[in-house]
Amino acid sequence: MHRSSRLCFVGSFAILLSSCGQQAPTPAQMESPFKLVAGIQDLMALQIDPAADALWESVSTTTTADGSHEQKPLSDADWAKARGHALTLIEASNLLLMEGRRVKREGVQVLEDHGTPGNLSAEESQQAIDSNRQTFVAFATALRDVGSQMLTAVEAKNPDGIMEAGATMDQVCESCHLKFWYPGQKIPRFPDEAPEVDAPAK
Repeated sequence: MHRSSRLCFVGSFAILLSSCGQQAPTPAQMESPFKLVAGIQDLMALQIDPAADALWESVSTTTTADGSHEQKPLSDADWAKARGHALTLIEASNLLLMEGRRVKREGVQVLEDHGTPGNLSAEESQQAIDSNRQTFVAFATALRDVGSQMLTAVEAKNPDGIMEAGATMDQVCESCHLKFWYPGQKIPRFPDEAPEVDAPAK
């Protein structure tokens, strides 16, 4: 081996030994590469609600004076859209689970439904989540799991499976909302009995 090559080898080996002797940084010492911008409200309004509604509506039965009409995906394009909604639901649930995610993003003063009787304010909702973090994580995890059930049913082109997963999703969503969003809300019997909602501050 040439002298210069031996020197390079020895130098590289010494550096390797030195680096091996250094202790790896702990998770607490490592700076997260993520920058959380959207609030929980944003994820709900822009990703989770639209995806869930589309999945619920993808397989349904509507009864009118003219009879019953069944809705379900028929074409490959229909199934592809349903698959996209299921994937969106799964990944948006992962975003809910990220540590540090707040109810409202920075710069937003109140929630969109601020003033609805029975609904928590942004501060109250945040406090409820902070004091019951494990419960919130359990609901978000359950939503992700039911999203996976939806995806399995969609990829199998199984409308009944979508219906079953949809019923479970409804229970998960409503239970979470009753805990962290509108624990005191009274559902009106008729549309004209619905309370007026104050316009959100800008």
